[in-house]
Amino acid sequence: MAKKQVLAPTLLITFFLYVLFPWMSFNNIHLLMFNFEFHRFEFLFIAFEASTHQLIYIVITLFIGLLLGLNFTISRFFCGYFCPSSLATFITSQLKNPFILFFAILFFAFILAFSTISYFTSAIDLFLNFMKFDMASIFVGILTTLFTSIFLVFRGWYCSILCPYFFISAILPQEEKQTFEFFDKNSCIDCDKCVKVCPIDELDIKAGFDIRCVQCGLCEVACEKVMLKFNKSSLIKKKYKDRVEQLEGVKKYTLPDVPVSHAAEAQVELKKKQ
Repeated sequence: MAKKQVLAPTLLITFFLYVLFPWMSFNNIHLLMFNFEFHRFEFLFIAFEASTHQLIYIVITLFIGLLLGLNFTISRFFCGYFCPSSLATFITSQLKNPFILFFAILFFAFILAFSTISYFTSAIDLFLNFMKFDMASIFVGILTTLFTSIFLVFRGWYCSILCPYFFISAILPQEEKQTFEFFDKNSCIDCDKCVKVCPIDELDIKAGFDIRCVQCGLCEVACEKVMLKFNKSSLIKKKYKDRVEQLEGVKKYTLPDVPVSHAAEAQVELKKKQ
C-alpha cells in the first residue's frame, strides 16, 4: 500500500478514537476520565477514589510515561501518523480556498478542544451546558483558539520548538530511527516538491538528517509523482543499514591477496633450517 494511502486513514482513525473515548461510559463510569468533580480516576469502567492532588499526579505521570513510551517505541512516527497537527496539515493540503480552510481548521480545533476537556468532565454535561459559559466551556474556547493558531500560523514553529514530544525526542538518540533519506542527487531536478509538501517549515530532506522530521513520508510520495514522468522511482526512500547492498547491479568486491614480503619469506626459510 502506498504511503499516502496509509497516512490519512491512520490519522482519521486515531482522531476518531480520541473523540469517541470520552463518550463511552457504563453506569456513569467512563472508559477513561480524570474526574475532578467527583474526585475519582475512571479507567476501563472502574472508578478509583482520588483526591485532587492525586488526580494531578496521575495526569502528569501518565503524560510523561506516554511521552517516553512512544518515543522509545515508535519515535517520531507518532508525529507523522497520530498527531492532530499532521491531520491539520492533511486538511490544509486538501483545501485551497482560504475561507473554507479557516473554518474547517476552526471546526477541527473545536472538536479537538471539546474532546480534550471531555477527559476531565462529562462530555454529555459539557455539551448540554456549553452555552452557559461555565469554566469547562471557557477552557474549550481557549484551547480552540490555541489549536487554531498552531495549525494555521505556528505549526512548524510549535512542532520544532515548543512541542513536549519533540523536546523528549531531541534528548534521545534519534538518527537510527529516521527512515527516509534522499540518495540520488544526480537525478534531482530541483523542483522542491518534497520541501513544499513537508509539514515542517524550512525542512529540506535533501540537506540530510534533521531531527525535526516527523516521518510522515509525504516527501517520498511527492517525489515519486514527479519522477514517474521520467520513468524513475522516488529519489527519497526508506533508509537501510547498508544501502549499497540493497541497490541492484552493485557488485561486491573482495580485497586481493596480499603478497608475502621477502623478509617474511626469509624468516620462514630460516625456521625451516633450524
